[in-house]
Amino acid sequence: MTSHHPIWTLTTENVYQILGTSAQGLAETETASRLKHYGYNELPEAARRSLLLRFTDQLTHFMALLLWVAGILAFISGTPELGWAIWAMIWINTIVSAIEQGRSVY
Repeated sequence: MTSHHPIWTLTTENVYQILGTSAQGLAETETASRLKHYGYNELPEAARRSLLLRFTDQLTHFMALLLWVAGILAFISGTPELGWAIWAMIWINTIVSAIEQGRSVY
């Protein structure tokens, strides 16, 4: 029965044995075999959402929806300046957030 220990707690010899290698590295045939079996050691490209979808996400976010309602209530209550200010903040936040999301890596 094999017990599992974190790799950093093992001796160098045990790590070489577990990974099937040595201090000199892998033989070329073993390297080719592992490359064929496992592929390159790289992450796949992250899927990116279009700018239109990022805008839609921001405009329909829960807090944005609450602010849309707050703007409507401001218009109903006779304070259109407040309603326009709330809606302007929604659009400013949407534009900034969509651009920043486009720059970030998901």
